[in-house]
Amino acid sequence: MSAEPLPGDGPADAAPAPFRPSPTVRPGPRRLATVRPVPPPPTAPMVRPGRHAAPDPVDGPAPSAAPVAPPAPPPPAPAPRAPRPAPPTPEADAARRVREAWEEVGPQVDELADWFAALLFSLDPGSRALFPARVTEPARRLLRSLVLAMSTVDRPADLAALLEPLVREHRALGLRAGQYETLGVALIGAMRRFGGATWDDAAEHAWVRAFSLAAGPMEDAARAAGNDGAPALAEATVVGHRRVGWDLAVLHVAPDRPVPHRAGQSLTVEIPQRPRMWRALSPVTAPRPDGLLEFHVRAVEGGWVSRAMVAHTATGDRWRLGPASGRLGLDPRSEREVLMVAGGTGGAPVLALCEDMARWARPRPCTVFLGGRVPDDLVVLARLRALAETHPWLAVAPVCEDDPLNAETLPGTLPDAVVRSGDWSSHDVLLSGSPAMIRATAQALLVDGVPLDRIAYDPFTQ
Repeated sequence: MSAEPLPGDGPADAAPAPFRPSPTVRPGPRRLATVRPVPPPPTAPMVRPGRHAAPDPVDGPAPSAAPVAPPAPPPPAPAPRAPRPAPPTPEADAARRVREAWEEVGPQVDELADWFAALLFSLDPGSRALFPARVTEPARRLLRSLVLAMSTVDRPADLAALLEPLVREHRALGLRAGQYETLGVALIGAMRRFGGATWDDAAEHAWVRAFSLAAGPMEDAARAAGNDGAPALAEATVVGHRRVGWDLAVLHVAPDRPVPHRAGQSLTVEIPQRPRMWRALSPVTAPRPDGLLEFHVRAVEGGWVSRAMVAHTATGDRWRLGPASGRLGLDPRSEREVLMVAGGTGGAPVLALCEDMARWARPRPCTVFLGGRVPDDLVVLARLRALAETHPWLAVAPVCEDDPLNAETLPGTLPDAVVRSGDWSSHDVLLSGSPAMIRATAQALLVDGVPLDRIAYDPFTQ
């Protein structure tokens, strides 16, 4: 057995180690291992360093002669991020907080109104004479009018459109321009008590800011209205009173001077049986050349004014009429078809709107759903049907909730009947009636695909 290294056992250019005799191996003649020639290293192509170049080997063998792979393509550029929305303006934040807090106190609005009135009377004792013995109803109406203006301070055009009817209503109540600061202090104090867990320093600052932005224009409008010499109220005489049921009456009132109003709006009314207790009534007809007004009044449970109107109003009574208010109406610039949904006496402004549209050069196709619990609740149904017979653009669908076997009416509630009858997502929608009916119908239509900005109603319907 030879002790010399075999070819390939070590590096080709290493010198053989000297042989040392082993005690058991006898030395022999020395042989040298064959040395293989080492070829020169191949010349690798030069690669300019770059972000895709491989790093230099560290203490490794020489690069091979394999061709160098082309650099990998760069990764795709990331998609541009959508620009972040601009932060809300202080006015928008204030209006949003007003709407949110007002919705939060909705279930306690009567208690809030009483507390607001108590604070107002303590700050301005003279204002007590402007309210009846029972202050809840007029205080609630005043609160709602202030909050309506405050909730639109981020939309100057909408606020400007509200100023005239709101200020006329305040003047009809007897308020002066110099009393708005006191109203604001009483309002913030009442909200501080009833705002609940959502009311904090930020909410209070937002309400103060919103009231400051709304009160200034209202004060200016009140001063301008007082300087024009126009009376805030109109006197009127009851010329007709007819009861069509134990809880429903039709009244005709002749103002001493025309009362400006649009179809779909309401007028504040004071009757001699209930002084200083104002109620909002919607005229049933579009404005007439002779100025005559027709009202349908239903006596509601616990309603002092409505029950007196139905049971005790007599021909010759003198009423006081306040300014018109309300935003329910049709945009003459729109060309979409119209859906109107009315419940009970909410059919009055709907009939007025339909009569007004009959005077247009190009009326828009319109479908009216008129609902009630029993057929006697559909007071304006006969007049709507008579209007539809002579105007093919109008269709009328009566709905009775408690009379499903009536062949002339649709069964079920108004929201159900409307949703079952078709797709209204391309229509302009107007709702008129009780707050509960408006909420239920609006929710059903939203779920059914009607855009929110196409649903119109009076947001402070009582």
